Amino acid sequence: MRRVSLPDGAELTVYFDGPADAPVTIVLVHGLSVTADLWRLHTPALAAQGLRVVRYDQRAHGQSTRGTAPIRLEKLADDLSFLIDNCVPHGPLVLAGHSMGGMTLQTLTTMRPDLLPRIQGLLLISTPDGPVTTRPVPGLRTRILSWGRGLLAHACAHAPAVVDAIRRRLPRSSPWALTIAAPDSGGTGVPVACRLGLHHTATRDIASFWQALAIHGPRPVDGLRTLGPRLTLLAGSADVHVPASHTQALARRVPRARFVLTDRATHTLPIRHPHVVVESLTKLLPATRNH
Repeated sequence: MRRVSLPDGAELTVYFDGPADAPVTIVLVHGLSVTADLWRLHTPALAAQGLRVVRYDQRAHGQSTRGTAPIRLEKLADDLSFLIDNCVPHGPLVLAGHSMGGMTLQTLTTMRPDLLPRIQGLLLISTPDGPVTTRPVPGLRTRILSWGRGLLAHACAHAPAVVDAIRRRLPRSSPWALTIAAPDSGGTGVPVACRLGLHHTATRDIASFWQALAIHGPRPVDGLRTLGPRLTLLAGSADVHVPASHTQALARRVPRARFVLTDRATHTLPIRHPHVVVESLTKLLPATRNH
C-alpha cells in the first residue's frame, strides 16, 4: 500500500498486487460510493497470471482524502494521470473502470494522448454515452428507484447540512453513515469494504460527484477511437443505473471496439459476475504480450 500526494493536498491510497517486474500492469478504477475493494474478486486471478495489479481509492472515497480542488471528471482523470506517472511510469498498461471509473478513463484518454501507445487494452464497464441521470426508466420498481435517487440528489445538493446531520445519526453499518475519520482497514494493507466508501465524504461532495456525472452531451471519443480494437465495453442487461443501451450507444461511436452484453447482470456486474470481467481483461492481454 502506498499514499500518493496530489498537488491540491489530496492523498490517494494505492494498493499493489502481483510481481513488481511484471511485463504488464493492470490499473483498476472504481465508481461512485465504493472503494478499491470493488476489485477484490478479480485481483487474485489477475495477479496469478503474473500481472501487476494496481487499485486505488478515488479522492474522497475509502482511505483517500478529499483535497481542495473542485470535483469534476477532469480532476478525477488528472488524479489517475498523476498516479500512473508516479506509480507506473513505464511499460504496457491495461486499464479497467466501472461506471464513474469508466468515465474517468474515457476522460483520461482525451487528456493524455501521449499515454495511448502504452494503453494496450481498455475495459469500460457500465460506462454511459453522456450523463448519468436520475430520470425514471420503464417499470414501476425502477421508476420508484429513480424517483428516490432524484429526491436524494436534490436533498444533497440543496440541503447538505441537513443530510449530514441525519447521516451522523445513522448506525455505522449504514453505507450512508457519516464519520469524521476515514475508514480504517486495520493496518492490513487492503482496501476497506465497499460499503464504507462514503463514510467520510461530506454530503456536499457527494452532490459534487453527482453533478460531475450529470454533464450534458456526449463526451469526446477521440482517444477511444485511437484505441479501436484495444477497447472493450461491457454492460449488464438488467442495469437500471446505467442501462445497457447507454453503454451500447458509446460503443456505436467507436465502431472497432468490442461490445459485450452480460445477461441478467445489474450495475453490480463486477461483483456478481467477476469471471466476465477477468475474462474480458484476459482477452485484451495477448496483443499486449505480443506487442
